[in-house]
Amino acid sequence: MTDPTPARVFTATLVDALYRLGLRHVCISPGLRNAPLVLAFAKSEIATWIHHDERSAGFFAIGLARRSGAPTAVVCTSGSAATHYYPAIVEAKASQVPLLVLTADRPPELRGIGAPQTIDQIQLYGTATKWFHDAEVPNAASVTTAPNLAVRMWTIANEVPAGPIHVNFPFREPLTSTADSEVRATATIPPQTPCAPIEPPESTLNKLSAELEGKRLLIVSGALNDPRFLPAVTNLARLAEAPIHADPLSGLRHGGHDKSCIIVSSDLLSGAGWLDSVRPNAVLRFGALPTSKPLWQWLEKNRDIYQVIVSPAEQQDPISAANTIVRGDPSITAQNLARLIAPTAAGWLERWQQVDVEIQELLDQQLGSHGLSEPLVARVLTKAARGVVGIASSMPIRDIDAFGTLSDQPVQYVGNRGTNGIDGLLSMTLGAVAASGQPGHALIGDVAALHDLTALVTASRLDIPLTSILIHNDGGGIFHFLPLATNTDPDDFEHLFGTPHGTDFIRIAEAMGVTARQVDDMTSLTRALDEESQGPRLIVIHTDRLKNFALHKELTAAVETSLR
Repeated sequence: MTDPTPARVFTATLVDALYRLGLRHVCISPGLRNAPLVLAFAKSEIATWIHHDERSAGFFAIGLARRSGAPTAVVCTSGSAATHYYPAIVEAKASQVPLLVLTADRPPELRGIGAPQTIDQIQLYGTATKWFHDAEVPNAASVTTAPNLAVRMWTIANEVPAGPIHVNFPFREPLTSTADSEVRATATIPPQTPCAPIEPPESTLNKLSAELEGKRLLIVSGALNDPRFLPAVTNLARLAEAPIHADPLSGLRHGGHDKSCIIVSSDLLSGAGWLDSVRPNAVLRFGALPTSKPLWQWLEKNRDIYQVIVSPAEQQDPISAANTIVRGDPSITAQNLARLIAPTAAGWLERWQQVDVEIQELLDQQLGSHGLSEPLVARVLTKAARGVVGIASSMPIRDIDAFGTLSDQPVQYVGNRGTNGIDGLLSMTLGAVAASGQPGHALIGDVAALHDLTALVTASRLDIPLTSILIHNDGGGIFHFLPLATNTDPDDFEHLFGTPHGTDFIRIAEAMGVTARQVDDMTSLTRALDEESQGPRLIVIHTDRLKNFALHKELTAAVETSLR
């Protein structure tokens, strides 16, 4: 009788160990050389998500990891397939998302001699992964090393800062045998001590609270993916009587926590010069650099203001504005600092709250008179959204930041802002929606949609209830907001930066099995968002790039006028 192949015994033991450590999702792309890994996952209790496109699979895995809060694995065959993970890997590294990248490979004797479907996969992703390991070719003795390898993979991916790791698996033929169905692995893994969150010493917090006492404090929260942070920082703000600038990806704008200190108009206020008129003299930052360019440019320009960054990882200060960096878990730091903080200057928070109400009323008036615009779409979506909402980079995230509202609904915004790229937004959101088990939304521009069309096939095949709102202005709308729009010949600008393409997304979506329609007014959009989604849908809204730029300028001017 044929014995199970060493590769199948090794991978079965490895996968069983990963399951015991907490792995619950794996994205698999088809191939032959990765068959031992694929079959091991298929026989496990880990949910398998099949993807035909490794690039899309990588972003889908990021969405699964973001929503679940635990590492997700991706598995591909040898050769160029592995290179398609790279865009997702660089995003995972920059966003501190734990991924287990598992690539199959030819054995050493077939490398570098022209064997088909073979490339150099050693350190394939360079510094984009936290750790690389070229596993040994499985043999009768190597199965005993599988549990320890699983522990290393899991631990390094989760260690602060979390991120992607890459393990390359060389498999020698035969890859499978008729006896493989008899493989029953039960891994024994060493006892694990969870990585404890970094907690700043009491002396550091005492010094920080003393520095902040009596100052006009502004709290700034960038992207964070930790539900513990929401009550911790809002309680800190309430006790300090400090306003919060809450980035859409901070999680602070939606949910049942206290939102009384959150200033939803803060991006517009920053752009209108409000910070110069009120001038905070202390800024406490959590998370990544905020989306709001007017805010971080003001912070960069005003380095004389006492600025503190709280981060568990290495220095996160690309604008070099911080006086103090506190290394610590944001949630624990905010919670502990709240015990020591004293209220800031009297009337400081109330002044922000009053002007925030006035600006929100102004937006309702202004946007109500311009028809269905890009800012209005963002505002309507934030009122109607539930569950997971994916936001593309460029204009969608900026419009959500500037024109979105607060709500008590449980919403998790997700976006690929680690590298600020537009690639993979639909795929990533699909992964997050799939992990949530509830319908979700995405707000995406037409160029970002072109980058991720295969996601529509995935949405249809897996029947994931994602409603995607596609802003179709036929090109790159954000470039109209940059100096090159006026410094470049109009024809050159349109050809090189506007990049019109004329794509009919409704026909493409329908061909891929996704229900699609165009909406042209607010009533139709509101009705479409209120409908319960039973599967993937695409809503296309046509806008004009030049009119959108003019509307943004008009809204900014209206805010500036109201503040005089």
